[in-house]
This record gives sequence, structure tokens and C-alpha cells, in this order.
Amino acid sequence: MTNELDILGMDEIEIENTSVEEIDNESVDLIFVGIDGSGSMGGFISDMKNSLNDFKDALSNSKEVDEILVARADFADRINVGGYKKVSDFDIAYRSYGMTALYDVIVEGNEKLINYMTFLKNQGMRVKAVFAIFSDGDDTSSTNSLADAKRSVKNLNDEEITTAFISFGGGATKIAKTLDFKNILNVGSSATELRKAFNCLSKSVIESSKNVVNKQDDFFTM
Repeated sequence: MTNELDILGMDEIEIENTSVEEIDNESVDLIFVGIDGSGSMGGFISDMKNSLNDFKDALSNSKEVDEILVARADFADRINVGGYKKVSDFDIAYRSYGMTALYDVIVEGNEKLINYMTFLKNQGMRVKAVFAIFSDGDDTSSTNSLADAKRSVKNLNDEEITTAFISFGGGATKIAKTLDFKNILNVGSSATELRKAFNCLSKSVIESSKNVVNKQDDFFTM
């Protein structure tokens, strides 16, 4: 497969993501957060906004905030994978509609994370990364296949990137295991459990950023 770096070039990657000149540290923690926005999440729109706000606040108030860049990716019928930005730019808006393009967001998220990570390393930076997915169910609308998504997760694992999956209500646990995510957190389908999930994610991201190398297993910190 052709590396997207060969197609886009460095300028385009910096336009989409945070430029090297804006990064204040030689060490960077890249955090990918894929968020299920399918119709089945319709009863939790307000709770999700509150949870995303809590997640942003926790990272913003951490000592490690200057080393963290976050990419938010939303998936429903379609996907929207954003660039890696400072925590202050993290968007807490949320809406729910349609189906679940889980495989597509994993495939594209993997490509964009690896490309930006490679770019930063080529600039002499030390880079660690976490690839996290939040979903309440299996894929229902992707153009990519299960095999495509599984290859992407394998690529992330092979690159020693922390792969984490939050299964909301337990409906996505089986597919998370099939895809070989190394860290799987099962939470109930309630507003309290939703907030618990994102509080756990923020704590885990902060703890991970304190480590010199990625901790592939035992990522989730309760």
C-alpha cells in the first residue's frame, strides 16, 4: 500500500494537524478518540456532551497537557476523522444519527495516525500514541471489511501503539475482541456509566503520558 506521506507531503500533513512549530515539547503523546454517533446513541446526546466536556477538562488540568495532541473521529453512516490538535481545541459537540461505520473509522484512523506519527518522528520528536474507540455495537455500514479493520488494528499493535476499546452496554465487546484490541473496557448503558467511561479514559491517557514508553496492556485506569 502506498504511504500517504508520499502522496500528501509534509505541508498538507501540517495543515491538517498541529505544525511542529506549535509543539512546545520534544515528546508528544498522540491520542486518537473514535466516538460512535450512530442512532442507537440518541438517548445519550446530552450525557455524551457532558462526558466529553469532563474528558477535555481532565486533560486540560493535567500537568501533561502540553505534551498531548488529540484527534477526534466521529462515525455513524459516514466518518469524520479530525487532525491532531491541542487539548484546548477539542470539540465537545455531539449528535446521533444513522448506522455504524466502525471499520471505516478504524482503517482511516490508523492511516492518519501512522502518517502523522511518522512525520513527527522524522522531525526528531519522541512520539507515543493511544488509539481508542467508543462504541455501543458492531459495524453496520462500512465500505471497509472486518479483515481490513483487523489488519489496521494489527498494524497499530505492531507499531506498539496502545489500542483501547470502550464497549458501551457490552454490545461491542465481541467485535473488539475479534479485532484484537489489547485493552477492552465494558461499561453499562446508562448516563452514569457513560461518564465513568470517559473519566476512565482521561485518567488512562494522563497516566500513559507519564510513561517513557507505551504501555500496551493494562491501559485502563479506574
